[in-house]
Amino acid sequence: MQQLLKKGAEADIYLTGWRGRPAVAKVREPKPYRHSALDLSIRRQRTVHEAGFMSAAKSAGVRAPLVYFVDPERAEIIMERVEGTPARDALTVKLCREMGRCAALLHAAGIVHGDLTTSNFISAGDGDRLVLLDFGLSYYSERTEDMAVDVRLIKEVFTSAHISVRGAFSSFVKGYESVAGKKRTAKILENVREIEQRGRYARVA
Repeated sequence: MQQLLKKGAEADIYLTGWRGRPAVAKVREPKPYRHSALDLSIRRQRTVHEAGFMSAAKSAGVRAPLVYFVDPERAEIIMERVEGTPARDALTVKLCREMGRCAALLHAAGIVHGDLTTSNFISAGDGDRLVLLDFGLSYYSERTEDMAVDVRLIKEVFTSAHISVRGAFSSFVKGYESVAGKKRTAKILENVREIEQRGRYARVA
């Protein structure tokens, strides 16, 4: 029997089981405002897309839930239930550094997460093992600016929701640099600043 854990705009999350193991089901429910055939096509495509990126992230060296089963017709992914605490509720500079390392590993594989926030990391195990969730907005890109958008988003989260964690973003950058190297990291940060400048000009205009 499935128990609703979270109702989202794009999908609902249920606690369930899979062959005797605790599991989580992510289900994209039909949208009544869309034509039924188009709706099924979109939900099927997004479900397969997300499951593929979860596997790709693991291949890149980033921990993500293990996918047990994908049902494109029901738009459902059954995956490992990760026990732990959302990073947003247990953030430390050590975790920030590890987030940076995870982001750089994804980017090195040409993967842009698309929703890189502290809500999408789970602090598992002994507290310093991070698992990354929610690849629904992920895509492949080699563009520096696309990767900078990932970094810009988590920087914004650090400076708004985690202002009490001193050095959060600088720790993230150190983790990123440990994988990407100084030159590549500097290029990403330069793009982050350009994105921020464009945002400021747009608000003034």
